[in-house]
Amino acid sequence: MTKLRIFRFSIVVAAIVGITLAFLPLLGVHGVESALAMGLLLPPWVGATAASYTLLNRRVRGVDLMLRAIGAGLGIWAVPTLILGLNALRVRQCAPGEGLLFVVLGPAVGCALAASVGVWVAGAARRPRFAPLVAAAIPVGAALVGLWSFYATPTVFVFGAFAGYFPGAIYDDLVQLPTRYLTYRASTVVAVLALSLLFDALWNPDAGSLDWKGRTRSRLGTVLMAVGALAIVGASYWHGEELGHWVSKDYIAQQLGKTERGEHCVGHMPRETTPEDARRLLEDCDFHVERARRLTGMRSDEPVTAYFFRSQDEKKELIGIGRTLVAKPWRREVYLQISHWPEPILGHEVVHAVLSEAGRRPFAVAATFGGLIPNPGIVEGAAVALAWDVRDDLDPDQWSRIMLDRGELPPADTLMSVGFSRLPARRAYMAAGSLIRFLIITRGIDALLDAYGRGEIDGLGDLEAQWRAYLDEVAVTSHERGVAEVALAEPSIFSAVCPHALAKLRMDLQGDAAARDDARVLQTCRAILEIDDAEAQARAALVGALARSGKQDEALAELDSLRDAMTAPRPIVAAALEVYADANWTLGRYDEAAALYDELLALPRTDGPSRQSEVKRLALASDPAERDLLYQMLLGRTSSAVAVHIAQALSDLRDDGLGPYLEARQLAGQGEYALALPLLRAAKRRGLPTLRLDRELARLFGITYFALGEYERSAAAWEERSSISRAAEAEAELWLERIEYAETGAINPKLGGPSSAPQAVP
Repeated sequence: MTKLRIFRFSIVVAAIVGITLAFLPLLGVHGVESALAMGLLLPPWVGATAASYTLLNRRVRGVDLMLRAIGAGLGIWAVPTLILGLNALRVRQCAPGEGLLFVVLGPAVGCALAASVGVWVAGAARRPRFAPLVAAAIPVGAALVGLWSFYATPTVFVFGAFAGYFPGAIYDDLVQLPTRYLTYRASTVVAVLALSLLFDALWNPDAGSLDWKGRTRSRLGTVLMAVGALAIVGASYWHGEELGHWVSKDYIAQQLGKTERGEHCVGHMPRETTPEDARRLLEDCDFHVERARRLTGMRSDEPVTAYFFRSQDEKKELIGIGRTLVAKPWRREVYLQISHWPEPILGHEVVHAVLSEAGRRPFAVAATFGGLIPNPGIVEGAAVALAWDVRDDLDPDQWSRIMLDRGELPPADTLMSVGFSRLPARRAYMAAGSLIRFLIITRGIDALLDAYGRGEIDGLGDLEAQWRAYLDEVAVTSHERGVAEVALAEPSIFSAVCPHALAKLRMDLQGDAAARDDARVLQTCRAILEIDDAEAQARAALVGALARSGKQDEALAELDSLRDAMTAPRPIVAAALEVYADANWTLGRYDEAAALYDELLALPRTDGPSRQSEVKRLALASDPAERDLLYQMLLGRTSSAVAVHIAQALSDLRDDGLGPYLEARQLAGQGEYALALPLLRAAKRRGLPTLRLDRELARLFGITYFALGEYERSAAAWEERSSISRAAEAEAELWLERIEYAETGAINPKLGGPSSAPQAVP
């Protein structure tokens, strides 16, 4: 085999693959990404090598041909595997065992299968000179079949016979080895063994060919055994849906259990969804579809199909992706997990589906090279701009202004290209959305549709210069700059250290905290910090766990290090202060806790955490009975039903509206808007103790009145709230459009953002 030219050439190719992967941060060690790259690149060479060897050694026994071909295939696989293993001495490898398992299950098994297929192709070939090409083409064809599975079904993950495992969207950093992949690869190994056994049984080394009749009679038992094994493999593919190897639209709909049809949407949702909740989901989907159509001028009457999963775990199990929300525009489908109504990301995903009418096939998005290379900057930027996504109380223009001032605003030619995917998610999405909105405002919606159809923007350099000048005029407060620090500090998945291991540890940390297991919290925090000692969120959690464990000196030292570190974003310092203050409250150090909450309220954070800190500070200034009730509600992790009971008791003790407000929040969170409304009115009548709570009360009124069909009152509440900030104005404007649609069935939407932006030229 070593004298075979194509084998030597394949070894060189494998070495080039390994060296190239070693210099790419996400692919430089054993892991799911490097396994996929090797699984796509190596099997064609292995198949061609095995076919060439078989053609030159027809007098060799069948079993020897198979063993040598598979051995050569594994030798080719071993070259980049060894290079990446050595590279792990230079680049940190946080989960070497799991990473190597991905590489074994993916390209190693794929190369073994390619080798056995290559031997079969050469042995059965009538035109031997084409056998290596055919053997190389089969893994390529199998990869195209996997791409077709991604294209033709709702699933995002793909299991490939040769390539291995494609886990899904790039931003879904929580990737673990799924059990169903093990069963899939087990069937592949059985196929390799069965193909080898059958070839040996049928191969006649004296004639140098397959002897179907004569050898079948003389080796009938072996043939039947191999055929039986292949039948099992075939059955596993036939029943792949039940095994989770692939999933159809009908199977997902069956697992969810309920399908409802609206005016513009078809909704698949959990069977336990109440009729009222189902109606709200569909009406919201209809609204977003109609809004996107009116903004863009799209006219397709084809409905958008929305899948609402019970949880991110169910979504990952069924379509292969968990935390990341995705859409398949060419199928006009969106996939979300039910969190709360209204779903804040639904509008963004619906834009992808609606804009499919303007996109290029086959993927119906902004793309170049005949539609085969999507331009994610234009695709995601259009969705952010048209839905006008507000994140952490900041709109895309404000995010972009802050990035501009920090020197972190990505160049437009990177944003509006495949380079978008290499950027940290928050920076990429917000900057692209701001730029695309500026394109629409200055050049009109037709300019966006033209760019979406061609996959590129004309005059991008001039547009960028005008956009940056516009951003200089966007108002941003020091508080808003502080809020943005956390998200802007997050690295891209391509440059993050051990992103998948960190994602798993963060998930473990959430579970440890929910279980109130401080010993495990300490252990998990230290595991995170061992990987990335700049992970400030883990340090914040560590502060609380140390304090609750009675290690006050260590907790204070961690807090001081965060407080003094210029690299720690202020909201992270605030999170550490919060858990430290909570621990002091738990330990009965009320004065220390009150002082910490005072310090905390001076730091920039989003509105929700700030409101909660205000209520905690109020509790510590109250009498012991009120303080204990609020402790049970805020720190005792009680159920919603118990929280309602506590809020009722609190209402009897306090003269202001805090008790009714807290009770109404619990009920509204459970969708019980009719029960929440009189409590909101009581809170308004009695008055709330802080301005933040009063502003949130207006928001709750707006949602509750809308849910109960009292649209005029809902509109009044949103108009009252709209003057608070740009983010509040954007939220209110969307609700006013929703109210208009609910009342009239029509809508005249406005592009999100300030009216003072430059207008489109005639």
